[in-house]
Amino acid sequence: MARKSRSRQFKRSSRVIDMDEARKERQEKREQIQAEELHEKTASDERRLKRKRALRRKQSRHRLLVIGVAFVLVVMLAFSVVNIIKLKGEEREALKKQEQLKAKQEQMQEEIKDVGNEENVEDLAREKLKLTKPGETIYIPESEEQ
Repeated sequence: MARKSRSRQFKRSSRVIDMDEARKERQEKREQIQAEELHEKTASDERRLKRKRALRRKQSRHRLLVIGVAFVLVVMLAFSVVNIIKLKGEEREALKKQEQLKAKQEQMQEEIKDVGNEENVEDLAREKLKLTKPGETIYIPESEEQ
């Protein structure tokens, strides 16, 4: 019986199927499905690309910021090094001047000790002030006058 009912059902719903037309319909259906999948894939790809671009922009800004900070630090370091070198030079000059002044101070202290000595006072008075003792005569050669 099952066979008879099937054949009756087939006869009732029988229609002529054009194979080319059926193939076209199936092909169109497949193409439509592929187009929808492609559209979905393209949309998700676009979202992914947008996220990647945003991430790249963020990374490039971050890199630029890091490079800027590094540049500022290098410039500050360079100025500091130059300043340190200048200060070291000034320190060396100050130490040299200090040594010279100490030597001059020692020399002057020696002179101060000798100032109280009568012989030294007499020599200074004769040489610098051209003083003489009573009864002495000073002879000045002609070559010294000029």
